[in-house]
Amino acid sequence: MDRNKTVPVHRMLLQDPDRLRAAYDQAASELIEAVQPEGYFEGWTAGELKWPAGGADEVGLEGLRKRARIVDAIYRGVPALRDRRLKEAHDHFVELTPAYHEGNRIYLRLRDEFVGSGAGTGQDFLKLYQSLYVEALAKGDDFSPDLGETALAQARISRVPLSHARAVAEALPSVATDEDPRWQVEYACEVNGDTWNGSLRELLEDVAQRTLHLIAAGELLATRYNTYNNLGWFGSSVWKVVADADVRLYQKDDSDAERLASLKTDVDLCRSMLVEFLAAHREDPARLRPENYWYGQPYSYLTRDMIDLSVRIVDAVNSAVRDGDGLTETALPPLLAGSHTGRFLDYAHVGVTEELTSLQRKMRMVRWARRCWRVGRRRKRIAEEDLTPSQRHERAWEVWLDWSRDTMNAFGIRLEVKIDPMFRTLVREMELSRGGQRILFLPSHQSMLEHFVVFSVFNDPVFLDAMGWDRSRPVVQLARTGLAKSTSVKIGSREISIFGMSPDKFDRMFETVDGFITRDSVDISSHTIPRILQEMEHRPGVIYPMGTTASFDVQLFPLQHALFAKLPADVVMIPIVFRGSHALWPKCPARNLNINPGVIEAVILPPMPGETTLLPRRRSLRIQLEAANLLQAVHISNLLNPEPSR
Repeated sequence: MDRNKTVPVHRMLLQDPDRLRAAYDQAASELIEAVQPEGYFEGWTAGELKWPAGGADEVGLEGLRKRARIVDAIYRGVPALRDRRLKEAHDHFVELTPAYHEGNRIYLRLRDEFVGSGAGTGQDFLKLYQSLYVEALAKGDDFSPDLGETALAQARISRVPLSHARAVAEALPSVATDEDPRWQVEYACEVNGDTWNGSLRELLEDVAQRTLHLIAAGELLATRYNTYNNLGWFGSSVWKVVADADVRLYQKDDSDAERLASLKTDVDLCRSMLVEFLAAHREDPARLRPENYWYGQPYSYLTRDMIDLSVRIVDAVNSAVRDGDGLTETALPPLLAGSHTGRFLDYAHVGVTEELTSLQRKMRMVRWARRCWRVGRRRKRIAEEDLTPSQRHERAWEVWLDWSRDTMNAFGIRLEVKIDPMFRTLVREMELSRGGQRILFLPSHQSMLEHFVVFSVFNDPVFLDAMGWDRSRPVVQLARTGLAKSTSVKIGSREISIFGMSPDKFDRMFETVDGFITRDSVDISSHTIPRILQEMEHRPGVIYPMGTTASFDVQLFPLQHALFAKLPADVVMIPIVFRGSHALWPKCPARNLNINPGVIEAVILPPMPGETTLLPRRRSLRIQLEAANLLQAVHISNLLNPEPSR
């Protein structure tokens, strides 16, 4: 969706007050019905739950107060339910993860023995495994939703794990696998000091079951996170701001008609955004492209604007209340104010370490600007030199390594790299250090700061040692176009960015000098995926940031699953999480440039082989939604603290 060419739905609703009121009332009624089994309204009668429909004058003060009570019940009930639902899903996911990695090791040993014995090629082995994978997928039943989650799924607010893939697998024609004599050959695999004995069929069935158990658990965790965190906690917080403001506005007299008219306009705008927000979450996630927002950059912009608008509404309401009338002030919900508590928040050892004055921020920004200008000059010189593509990429990579280090020094950011204990074992057994494999690095992407620090991760001695690399290698970065535009200034007809060149030239040099892959902020597939596949053939790896920048600290997006539909089976996926990055550079308010000093921890997680994990290449299974949710679950379980905090 092009924000410059397409009028957002909430803007169109705002132009038609009657349509907005009807859409808002309908969304509210449907949402109340969907969440009623979740227990927010224990002891309420059907009459108490009926949403008063119509404008403020139609429903009156009592109707507006009733609305506020309904919203408040959801708002107060969501955080505790979120914590409980996520903890259940998280604990199950973490419990199954070691068995999944062990299954991958069994698979690798079996494949080596299969090929080494002359039983067939690696591709033959993969086909045998995938036939069992589809069979296990069709038969499996890893999760039974309770009454509350069933209601949410029926209302298209949530979904049942593996529901899409399992329905497709059940419809596929069965493959005759028992006739192949290779199934009955006995194998023995030693992993972690234990020996796994059995026929090829028995051992591969075990690997497939381990994988599907983790995928189902991962999709449950990701689905619950999107439902109870991104939709429930955030949505009810903004909804409460609107419901409380409606009551206060009705109670105010018209002593300052102009100010109240402006406030009413803001409340209607926020109301229209809520309608669009709910519609976005009800889109079918199995579609390769979303109809509107979910999960792309425009959705992130929408939620950022909802936060900024909520802050403005609460400030305006309280300013009006302080003028008299004996009315009480309203409070900005903790999630929107950054003062929330609970599970699955940032870890305490990362984030901001120092509060800066305005002068200190400006001085640091000036120092950084000088470093950026030097980077621009160095890249221009590289572009003018007669170099092979490989030489150019090496030289340009050194520039970005220096820039990353200088940037962190300028802003007082300390990077700590942590390696998961299983990482080195799997890297060694997959022989990733020798090169030649297709490697896809999948880092979390909550803040623009990841663009600064990711280069330093790939130059960190801890990371290099774990990867078995003797030096930093020029991997390919997927970069969004227009990154330099926010720093540019107009000088006559020319536009100059902080890098000493126009933003357009800066984007072109990503491709021509660095060998990176650029895409528009709303492009989720199109021409970028063939480029990714091409670069994985001959570069050390591709960095594909997951999701998009977050509007609040615990907003976390899944990766667009269109990529997984095209990935080759032999790809190796390496998840990375950046703890604390959002706290150092929040997205709100809009155009925020206040970068804070502090600590970012990069956690490098175990490699995940596409051969065992991606759904088999069948046209009807091309969506790969489950793989995207699994990767989001890996991020959730490692990025955030599952224990109560803050």
